[in-house]
Amino acid sequence: MKRFRHLLIGLLIGFGASGAMASSGGPAWITDGLTVAQRDQIWQGASRQVTNESPLPAGFKADIGEAVPASMKLQPMPKDVSDQVPVVKSYDFAMLEGQLLIVDPGSRKIIDIISK
Repeated sequence: MKRFRHLLIGLLIGFGASGAMASSGGPAWITDGLTVAQRDQIWQGASRQVTNESPLPAGFKADIGEAVPASMKLQPMPKDVSDQVPVVKSYDFAMLEGQLLIVDPGSRKIIDIISK
């Protein structure tokens, strides 16, 4: 029984780390519950707050799970966006090459990418 539990936990961890990606490319736990309208609200609200896009840091490729370089300026999620889509309230964001990166401020890892 103990062995079965360890196997099950291993499978769940493996699925969560690699297999639970939503069709939009983001982690299932954040993007699966978002409607197209909510993703549009996030895009519209956050992109209005951007004064200019971050330049692409040398050697950096934006991808889910990657940490953004310290040189990239992150902004807190705008209040109007978090009021409309509360699940993104605790995240920061950056605009990079026409993509909105939703970033965990503690780890600076990208948890979702929204493209227009």
